[in-house]
Amino acid sequence: MANKLIELKNIHKEFNGNVVIDDFSLYVNENEFITLVGPSGCGKTTILRMIGGFETPDYGQIVLDGVTINNIPAYQRPINTVFQRYALFPHLNVFENVAFGLKNFSRILSDLKNSVAAKYEEEKTKCLKELQSNLISKEEKTSLKNRLKEIKNQIKQEVNVEKNKLIERKLEEVERKYTPLLEELDAQIDVEWEKDEEVKEAKKRIKEIEALIEEQVSQGVSNSKATKPYEAELKKLKKVAVWSELERLESLKKQALKDKALEIKSAKSLMLNKKQIKEKVLEALKMVKLEGYEDRRIDKMSGGQQQRVAIARAIVNRPRILLLDESLSALDLKLRQEMQYELKELQRKVGITFIFVTHDQEEALTMSDTIVVMDKGVIQQIGTPMDIYNEPKNRFVANFIGESNIIRGTYLGNKKVQFMNQVFDCVDENFEVGEACDVVIRPEDFDRLDPAKAKLVGIVTDIVFKGVHFEICADVCGMEFVIHDYEIAKVGDKIGLSVDPYEIHLMKVHE
Repeated sequence: MANKLIELKNIHKEFNGNVVIDDFSLYVNENEFITLVGPSGCGKTTILRMIGGFETPDYGQIVLDGVTINNIPAYQRPINTVFQRYALFPHLNVFENVAFGLKNFSRILSDLKNSVAAKYEEEKTKCLKELQSNLISKEEKTSLKNRLKEIKNQIKQEVNVEKNKLIERKLEEVERKYTPLLEELDAQIDVEWEKDEEVKEAKKRIKEIEALIEEQVSQGVSNSKATKPYEAELKKLKKVAVWSELERLESLKKQALKDKALEIKSAKSLMLNKKQIKEKVLEALKMVKLEGYEDRRIDKMSGGQQQRVAIARAIVNRPRILLLDESLSALDLKLRQEMQYELKELQRKVGITFIFVTHDQEEALTMSDTIVVMDKGVIQQIGTPMDIYNEPKNRFVANFIGESNIIRGTYLGNKKVQFMNQVFDCVDENFEVGEACDVVIRPEDFDRLDPAKAKLVGIVTDIVFKGVHFEICADVCGMEFVIHDYEIAKVGDKIGLSVDPYEIHLMKVHE
């Protein structure tokens, strides 16, 4: 069963007296890719900004891991955002852009504070709720306020205690990591130093051989002929006479001590050191397929590459939630389609919850585990892409997600519906006999056939070539139908239409 990660409870938000979000309730599970979709101005970006901490709800709760985070600032939330315009730093290169958050923020300390605060959340919420009551006395209000101050101090003290414990554990980890390594290097260095006399003897013998060779050369013997008898011995002596292994070991020890000092400093500050930052940045760039671009200037990159940098910067410190605010809208069609698949694949790899905002229905259907359709600050429907497309709850959803033909009909009972003065079989049955209903038929669900055999007959009024199909507009008993078909038709043609029972979807009428 999926674990609930974040929940919005009865959120209400107004700007200058205009209601933007009204009684909005939603929960998001861990590792879920959820998309908020709707027309411009429907409130989806406002919801995203409230989750991220850039706006505060007028009332209602935003609960993360059981803790209300309404008043927690954006930088303390385990939530990162990829903005529509990316918000990259033009004066920094790719590496510095991605590393910025790692150098300036400790996710470990933030998570520690949130964890401690969670222990007192229930009592704190109870006190705040009681304070809002008009039925308690002045003394009771004073007592509640004092208790809230005590809770604040207790949280602060406990955070300090837990912080010191965490630092101690991290310092112990550093010691466990480097003590055996340094001991092993010291032992190997000692062995090399014990070879000191052997090295001196080898060097002495090399000088003796070189003198003998020089003497023979002076007597007219060629250098190669004079050297040949000693080649094997010289080769062996030169291996002994050098200190390369000792120098290598001492260099390794020097680097290990340097790394240890960096990790001790990092442990005490609960921040990452330069080496750790580099490792994390390179890992993030690899995930977004930008290996080798570390030194590239931002203004020398394409829109798609800049978007990848923004995503790498957002995921590098592994937030619990990644918010994406129409982050594909600035890309051209082909690149946008490529990035849709890449984003979904990235989400699977990193295991982070993605909350994506778009007005593009294709993006929502392509990438999402769950789609939330919004209009005028209110949720119209929540479901999987298939549920939303095949079983819209109302006219708005049916029209906004894909194209639809919506016809008023009457349910006759026994899985039969009447519309356009004809009776059709259907699969819906949660209607009363004689109840009015809206019949939804997608353009691709119509089949063309001989008009003499069809229940629905229309006259073609327009036709548009869409690449993989033709979009045909036809007048059927005074109502315009849209049909997608692979075969061409001509304006003025009479066409017959049929539809299978499972392609007919009935909706409740909402006047």
